[in-house]
Parts: sequence; structure tokens; C-alpha cells
Amino acid sequence: MLIDFHTHLDLYKDDELQSQLAEFSGTIVAASIDEKSFLKNCEIEEYARENTGSRIIPTFGIHPNAADENAPLLDAPAVASRFTEYLERSPLIGEIGMDFCWSKCSAENQEKVFRWILEYCDKTGKVCVIHTKDAEQKVCDILKDYPNARPIIHWYDGPENIYREFINRGYMQTFGVETIRSEHLLKLLKMTPPEFLLVETDNPDSEPWLGGTRNDVGLIERVYNEIAGILGMSRPAIEKLIEDNFNRILLN
Repeated sequence: MLIDFHTHLDLYKDDELQSQLAEFSGTIVAASIDEKSFLKNCEIEEYARENTGSRIIPTFGIHPNAADENAPLLDAPAVASRFTEYLERSPLIGEIGMDFCWSKCSAENQEKVFRWILEYCDKTGKVCVIHTKDAEQKVCDILKDYPNARPIIHWYDGPENIYREFINRGYMQTFGVETIRSEHLLKLLKMTPPEFLLVETDNPDSEPWLGGTRNDVGLIERVYNEIAGILGMSRPAIEKLIEDNFNRILLN
């Protein structure tokens, strides 16, 4: 079974996504960046469950790009309560984190949102998918304050020393469409314990952003093949490894 651990299904056109899901029988984790995207992902999950063989897992999170809009809302009890309900509905949490590269949101608001959700994850022991772009050290420092949260680092491409610290803390890692294109990511992948490995596409925007032409849900199969080749594993072996890692996340 193929498992795409990180996508943004809400960004697809409905008819395009529906036709693709009809031909896909794996599992897709549908990350959200805010309330609107989470509710859309929940609609997609319902459609897929009733009409396809695909399994969709919607997850609630507030992306650093959405921090300025959402940070003030957390002070409103009704909104905070609603967001907490979304967190409770999500078997995993994400996408959350900090971004000092592309995000135009203030660092203060990013940290406020990040810590608010991490506090929930720390209390519940839930898995949370973390964005770190150019904020790796800040994220590393903040995560120390929430030892019961269970971070998974999404598409890490930062300094090697911080990556080693994440690995030493037991944080799992996702690798995706850029891996085969980057000597740095290839090195990080080979440093990663097999039991820490997950695979993603970050569809639909990441592959076109890198100069590719595909952004369909079936792209995850190519990523599996690439990762298997890099690690010298057979396709059945990499599928079993990722499925075992994924199931361990959901069951623990």
C-alpha cells in the first residue's frame, strides 16, 4: 500500500482530484494550513470514503503563512474552542511550524500559533507535522519545551547538525520529490534510521515548483521508487517499511 504522508488536497480542482482518487487505492494524509482548508479536506475525505478506494486522513493545523490572520483569533474563546475541536478530530496534527524564508507573517505571530498547537500536542501526546524552513534552530529550541509532543519533520533541508539533533530526539522525517535532485537531501536520507522514514509528495505544488510537470496523486509511486533505489531496497521492502512506520504512528 502506498502512503503519501504530506499533501494539500484542498488545492486541487474538485473534478481533477475526484478522477485521480478513483484510480488510487492508497492512503493520503491531507495537511491543512487553516480552518478553511481543514474543512475542505474533511469534505474530500467524505467523498473519497463513499466513492473511491482511497483513504484520506484530514489533519488540522495552522501553517506559518497563516499566522498573522489566526494568531489574534486564538484569544477569542469561541474560536479557540472550535480549533481545539478540530485538533481533537485529527488523528495527526499539521501542518504547523515556523518559516523565516517565505512567510511574510511576523515571527511573533508564528511562534504564538506554533506554541498554542504544540501545547495541545504535548498534553495529548499527538503526532504533529512540522515545517522548519530557515527557522530550524528556532523550531528546535521551541520543541524542547514540549517533550510529550511527537514531532515529524516535514521536508527538512536545513543544517546537518540540527538534523542530527532531531534524529537524536527521535523525530521521524519525511522525504519527497526533491530528494533525488539534492545532494544534501540524499545525505540526510542516508543518515536517517529506517524506522524514522516516511514518504511524501507535498502535492499539488511542489513538483511543478521544482520544474517537474506532474502533480497527480499517483506521483507518490515515483517517490517510492526513487527512495527505494537510493537506499538499495526493493519496492515491496520500502512499501512494508513505510507502512510499518505509519501504522506505528497511528497505533501508539
